[in-house]
Amino acid sequence: NTFVYQQPPGKPILWPLEHEQEAMLLQHYIDNVALFFDMVDNRCHFGVHVVQKAKKNSTLMNAILALSARQLSRTSDFDPYIADAYYQRCFDTLIPELNDNSAVKEESLLAGTIILRLYEEMNISVIGTDPQGHLFGTQAIIRSAEQSYAATTGPDFRQAIYWAAFRQELWISLMTQRAFQLHIFPADRHLEPATDAIWATRTIAHLGDVCNFAFGEGRHSVQRYGQLMDENASWKTRRPDSFDPFFYRQDRDSSGRNFPDIRFHEKMHVMGMQYHTLAHMMLTVHDPTIPQMGPAHKQSRAAVDGIVQDDVRTLCGVALSNPKVFPCKFVACFAIALVGDRFTVREDQERLRDLWYACERSHGFPPTATIHQLEESWGWHD
Repeated sequence: NTFVYQQPPGKPILWPLEHEQEAMLLQHYIDNVALFFDMVDNRCHFGVHVVQKAKKNSTLMNAILALSARQLSRTSDFDPYIADAYYQRCFDTLIPELNDNSAVKEESLLAGTIILRLYEEMNISVIGTDPQGHLFGTQAIIRSAEQSYAATTGPDFRQAIYWAAFRQELWISLMTQRAFQLHIFPADRHLEPATDAIWATRTIAHLGDVCNFAFGEGRHSVQRYGQLMDENASWKTRRPDSFDPFFYRQDRDSSGRNFPDIRFHEKMHVMGMQYHTLAHMMLTVHDPTIPQMGPAHKQSRAAVDGIVQDDVRTLCGVALSNPKVFPCKFVACFAIALVGDRFTVREDQERLRDLWYACERSHGFPPTATIHQLEESWGWHD
């Protein structure tokens, strides 16, 4: 019996799998990990298409098993060294191929790289530190994903890869507070009638534009700011009514302080609303018209903090109300990492911390070291 990581690189694997543990890891990927990538993809390319492709390519299967094992080792007592064996094998075959221009266009290689990037993100201890992984600098992959996406007549799978790469770049941009590296195609800014998945995807492109504004050269442009605020409002008024929640309660225990209960029908409605709300929160914080000093500054800052706290409560409420769509919890956690210091009431702070810990316990991500930094900014350790 040979494990997948012992089989020849890039070749078809022995199928069916020979080890029950590998079957368990593949099942875990399909059931609990693929949604990291398929969060707005109604065809679930990473859960379906990628698995079928991996039968014919051991490098891709090693990437899948590495990520599955890493996530399991972070959420249970599964041996962390098992993930390393698959990662190392995958890495040894991927890196030479990344330097080969024709190979970079290979779908299995693109998908494998996206999967390993998430693996490396899971190894970061503090959000905001640049991932020390080997793949984050692979602009070749990003450019290749961009080029294949630009030829939109190409297969949907290429688009799924592009958007998975896009979201990874987005998180890196948000957490390192640096401008966004990917090209945003004008078509993704349209507000014409389209499928719900496309409407959700537009919010991701919009958040990319917002990151570019907030962390880029033009962050003081009042005109650009107004344009982005208009786009944010237009999405909300023009989106299909299928994005309306089927249940809404202002706070889940009537205390007046708890997170709202907001339930949506499908994963693209959940994620579309999360990205849209996060973009609104970012725009509120980075408003160039806010006075920088004097008495008006204090009033403006208080008003901004009120809006930001409402947005964070919404993000957390959606995260708790739609537990099956677990990536929506990460959006809430990133918001907590970015603006959690603006919450001054201990009870609110504890709720934010509890949500973060629960997310890390269930999904192995994001890392808890970030919440320790927040606790310090809240003065908990004084």
